[in-house]
Amino acid sequence: MTITSCSISNIFLPLLALDIGGKRIGVAVSDRLGISCRGVTCLFRNDQAWPKQTLKLMREYGSKGIVIGLPKNMDGSEGVQAEDCRAAAQQLATFTDMPIFFQDERLSTWTAKERLFAQGLNEKRMRAKLDQTSAAVFLEDFIAAHPEFTEK
Repeated sequence: MTITSCSISNIFLPLLALDIGGKRIGVAVSDRLGISCRGVTCLFRNDQAWPKQTLKLMREYGSKGIVIGLPKNMDGSEGVQAEDCRAAAQQLATFTDMPIFFQDERLSTWTAKERLFAQGLNEKRMRAKLDQTSAAVFLEDFIAAHPEFTEK
């Protein structure tokens, strides 16, 4: 099968999302149709092997690309955290040639907290799933903003 006879969704989905923080990296994955996204795990940023662990997860889920949350200020400007995410993306890019995309992650943590509390999780359990749920939130936003990934 040639690329021209494939739908874009066969090329780009599923996607893996990374919510890169100072201590943890929340990881989420989309399904192959772009219908749903779910948090799968958290990696630790101080673990020098996090890029290799990310590649292992990409293989495990058959991911065709990576979406990294870009923490912008409410006015749309980028600060120190956004610079840190871009640097982490550069670090990851040295390990893979998969496409890496950025997605504005403003309010994704707030939305993730709302979802987790709605599921009845207490504060302790919510914190354990927050980063990966936040990654799922902005991955959903990315897929919704790029319908060409799911059109057939």
